[in-house]
Amino acid sequence: MLVVLIMPCAGVAQTASLGFIGGIQGTFVLPPVTPAFETASITTGFPTGTGSIGYTSRAKPFTFGPTVEVSLPRGLAVEFDALYKRLDYNYKFIGPVSGLLAFKEDQNIISRWDLPLLLKYRLRNIAHRPYFSGGLNTNYIVNTTDSQRLAPDYQDHPFTLPPSHKPPSELRYRSSEGVVVAGGFEFSLHRIRLAPELRYTRWAHENFHSVLFRSNLDQAELLVTVGLVNPQ
Repeated sequence: MLVVLIMPCAGVAQTASLGFIGGIQGTFVLPPVTPAFETASITTGFPTGTGSIGYTSRAKPFTFGPTVEVSLPRGLAVEFDALYKRLDYNYKFIGPVSGLLAFKEDQNIISRWDLPLLLKYRLRNIAHRPYFSGGLNTNYIVNTTDSQRLAPDYQDHPFTLPPSHKPPSELRYRSSEGVVVAGGFEFSLHRIRLAPELRYTRWAHENFHSVLFRSNLDQAELLVTVGLVNPQ
């Protein structure tokens, strides 16, 4: 829908600029907003000892990638970003297997790209040029790597299996769509354009889901765009 709305303006585009955008996300930005995953664990007693099942998040707080902006008349612009994220997590199981208290740990490495398309409006004739933007966001899981550590008897030293690229059982949707809104301001440092902003995305559904583990549908990010000042 956003593409349909901006196509009539494409013919009157003034300038295009390429830059780099990066920042941090999750609880590092807004304490009320949960991180990339919601995780839990349970502990259970067995005749062979105490066992447990649970997840822990190792998602990285950073995100980065290229950004392209095409300026339009009346303070409008169209922005497209490609933001890379690492959403790593662990699954651990300790419980009875063939009468022994076995151990298993999956160390999952997840690579995801977010591809937001935004319509931006700048307040003109105001210092530091504040702006607001909104649009659609799409994410895509491009790579999954699972390294397993096993111990048939919990007393033994765990051994590691060769990495596997088979999608983890928790992966429900490799892609998801969402609505994004953002606000920030711009200023120039010599020929460098800097634009810090706060961005929020609400995803339509979770990439990952299980009984004790799920993706968070709310995503807040503090981003900074770095680019060259457009010639006047």
